Amino acid sequence: MEKFDSLNIIKTIFKNKKVFVLVVIGAAVLSYGASFLIKEKFKSNSVVYPVNLFRNSEESPSEQLLQYFLSEDVKLKIAKDFNLFSRYGVDTLSTKGGKALFDFMFMENVLISPTIYESIDITIKDEDPAFAQKLNAALVLNTNQLIKETKRKIVNQYLENTKKVIEIQSKELDSLSTSILKIKTEYNILDEKDQAKYLSKQLSTGSSLNESAQLTVKGIKEKGTELKVLDGRVKSTLKSYTQIKIKNDAYLLDVSGDMDFYVYVSKPNLQDKKCTPIRWVIVMISSLSAFLMTLVFFLYKNRSKELI
Repeated sequence: MEKFDSLNIIKTIFKNKKVFVLVVIGAAVLSYGASFLIKEKFKSNSVVYPVNLFRNSEESPSEQLLQYFLSEDVKLKIAKDFNLFSRYGVDTLSTKGGKALFDFMFMENVLISPTIYESIDITIKDEDPAFAQKLNAALVLNTNQLIKETKRKIVNQYLENTKKVIEIQSKELDSLSTSILKIKTEYNILDEKDQAKYLSKQLSTGSSLNESAQLTVKGIKEKGTELKVLDGRVKSTLKSYTQIKIKNDAYLLDVSGDMDFYVYVSKPNLQDKKCTPIRWVIVMISSLSAFLMTLVFFLYKNRSKELI
């Protein structure tokens, strides 16, 4: 069987050039007319950059922000707020496969992707350019709100834990202070180091001690080590208490404050030029397809004749 070569293809085209011209023109006219049946759409584009999101494991802030943008909660929230089910003509309650169809329509009209600069590009397509702009802005705001709620929930858990630790350490400090005060009151000890030096000097000179001083000496001898241990525990607990208190204040600030997790690199724009349909592309693809199908038909027809 003879293989088709370039020369054979060229000969076939020139031999049937009138047919090719008619087919291409017909396809162009039909595709151009059919393009008017396609609904025009406009797109609103915005670019946001993540802030106040810190690296978690190997996940970058932009990857975290992207996951929030793609979350089911955000999608359903804006679908409900903007009645997208009705707008896309999808009944998810009574139509079989309605949810899958809505997800497909949503992905067709809502495009969210990362950029090489660690920002997030958001493109919304709709028949109404103003609606596309509003939906774009709402998507960003709802995503930001979801992050706030998620972070606040997590920080509240941290806050509850630090409060418990602070409460326990406060009681421990009170208990230690009470024990130290009891010993010092019982033995008339104000400052064991200074008093120990003074009383030692008095004893070394042969001076007699009064009853109160003798009690103090007894207390320093019997309770001196215990006072040092208690004092060490107070310092250790106080250091830990201070560190936990700093964390608690930081968590309290996060919970109480109104913090955003994005900044606009480019705000949602309002387009006055449609993005679809691009008629010259439709006409070109249709004409080229018609040309190729006609060529295949004639080549196959010629080969069939040769085989007979």
